[in-house]
Amino acid sequence: MLINLSINNVAVIEKANADFSEGFNILTGETGAGKSLLIDSLSMVLGMRTSRDLIRHGADSASVTALFSDGCDLCEFDLENEEDGSIVLSRKLSADGKNICKINSQTVPLSTLRAVGEKLVSIHGQHENISLLKSAYHLSLLDEYAKNDTLSSSYRLLYEKAVSLKEKLEDMRVSESEREMQKDTLKFRIDEINSVSPQEGEDDLLTEKRDALRNYSAIMAALEAASEALSAPNAAKDCLYGAMHDMAKAAAMDKSLEDFSSQVESLYYSCEDVASEIKSSISRMSFSPYELDEIEDRLDKITRLKKKYGPDLADVLSNLAKWEDEYGALLFYADNLAVAEREAEKAWEEMLSAGEALHASRCEAAEKLSEAIRDELSFLEMPKVKFRVEFTPHAPTADGLFGAEFMLATNPSEAVKPLSRIASGGEMSRIMLALKSALADCDDVGVLLFDEIDAGVSGKAAIRIAQKLKMLSDKRQIICITHLPQMAAKADSHLLIEKDTSTDAFRTNVTALDYEGRVEELTRLIAGEGSTSAARMAAVEMLSE
Repeated sequence: MLINLSINNVAVIEKANADFSEGFNILTGETGAGKSLLIDSLSMVLGMRTSRDLIRHGADSASVTALFSDGCDLCEFDLENEEDGSIVLSRKLSADGKNICKINSQTVPLSTLRAVGEKLVSIHGQHENISLLKSAYHLSLLDEYAKNDTLSSSYRLLYEKAVSLKEKLEDMRVSESEREMQKDTLKFRIDEINSVSPQEGEDDLLTEKRDALRNYSAIMAALEAASEALSAPNAAKDCLYGAMHDMAKAAAMDKSLEDFSSQVESLYYSCEDVASEIKSSISRMSFSPYELDEIEDRLDKITRLKKKYGPDLADVLSNLAKWEDEYGALLFYADNLAVAEREAEKAWEEMLSAGEALHASRCEAAEKLSEAIRDELSFLEMPKVKFRVEFTPHAPTADGLFGAEFMLATNPSEAVKPLSRIASGGEMSRIMLALKSALADCDDVGVLLFDEIDAGVSGKAAIRIAQKLKMLSDKRQIICITHLPQMAAKADSHLLIEKDTSTDAFRTNVTALDYEGRVEELTRLIAGEGSTSAARMAAVEMLSE
C-alpha cells in the first residue's frame, strides 16, 4: 500500500505531501490544478521515463519520495526491506540530467528502481486505452491472464534458436560456383601465409636483431671502451681492488667500519664480474652482411602479410586459423549442409510444438477471459455486449503462431468487430476497467492508479464504475483521479488538489478533506462554482449513501 508521496520542486509543486489510506482513494481538483503532476511524480519515483522539464523553474533539481507499507520482497533485487517490511523509494532528478535513485536509503540503478516500482504500482492512463486498440497488446493481456510466463519464454527461446539456425542454413546454401570461388580465395590466402610460416611475435624479435646488426660497429666500439675503462692498469677495477684492501685493514682495527669494507669488497667483485661479461660479449660479437640481408628479407615478407591480412601479426595468424576452418567446412560442405538441415528442421519442429502449446493455453484463457469481461461489462451498464477473442494464424513470430484481437459488438444484433473500429471513449474506459477487474488476481501489484477511468461516461454508468472500483479496493489499494461526484462520493479517502495563486509563483497544494470539506468539493463537482443548496443536499445524500 502507498502510504505517502512527498514531492519537491516538480513543476508548479514547490513542496507537497499526499497521505493515502487503505481502500479507495480519490483525487479531485480544478482543471490545471496539478492532478496530472501527482501522476507524473509517482511515475518518476517508480523509475519511469521522465524529463528535466519537470524541474520547477529556478530550482536545481526535483525529487520525489514514496513510502509503501509493503508490496514485494526486495531479496530478489539483493536489497532488504525495512524491519517493519516497508519500502521507501526516492529519486532526485538534476538539471544536468543526472539521476540519484535510492531504495531504503541504498543507491540503486534506475533500472532496479523501475523493476521494483512495477511490482508495487500499476498505473492506468488514457494512453493505455490507446494501447487497448492495438492487437499486439491483446496477446500480452491473454498471457497475463493465463499466467503463460513459462510457456511464452520457452517458445521465444525456441523461436530465436530456430530462426538463427535457419539463417545459418541459408548462408550455407550458396551456389556451386560461389563455393568454388570461396575455396580458391581461401586457399590462396592460406597458402600465401603458410609459405612464409610466421610465428607469433617473430616480427618483434627480428626487428630487435636487425637493429643490433645495423649498429654492430657502434656497439662493438662502446663495449671495447667500457672493457678498457674497467680492466686497464690503474682503471676502475684496480682502484677498487686497492680500496678493498685498505678498507679491510681499517675494519680490522675498527669494527664499526666492517659494513663499509664489505660494500667496497662487493663493488670490486661486481666490477670484476661485469668486466668479464663484457669481454665474453666482445668475443661472441660477429657481423655477417648475409645474416642482415636474410633478416631484412624475412621482415619484408612478414610486413607484406601484415599489410594484406593484418594490421598486426597476431591478426594475420588469427585470420589464418579462421580461414582454415572455413576452407575445411567448404571441403566437407555436403556433410555440413546435411547436419545443418537436420538441426534447423529439428529446431523448427520444436518451436512449432511449443507454439501450439502456447496457443492452446491462450485459447483456453480466451474463453474464460471473454466470459469474465462480458460479466464485468454487464455490471458496468453494457449488458447486451458481445465480446470474444479472435485468433488468426500467421507465419511464426517471436509472439507466437497466431495473432489475437479483441472483438466487440455493443448491439446484440450486430456482428463483432475489432475494438478499434467501434468502441467509443466511454466504452473503452469500461472495457479497460473490466479487463483490470478480470486480471485483478493475476499479479501481486498492491496499488492500482486510474487517471480519469470515468472519462466519457456519466449517469448510471459512472455509478457502476465507482462501485466496481470500490469493489476492487477490497483487494487492492485504488487511487483514482476523477471529475465525477458519483466517483468521489464512494471514496474512503478524498484528496483535493488546489493551485495556490496567492503569490506570483503558482503552487499546488494537496489537502486531505474531512467530512465538511468533502461536502463542499462534491457540491463544486455537481454544480460548478455557482453551487446551490440543492447541489449541497445532493452532495450530503451521496456521502450518506
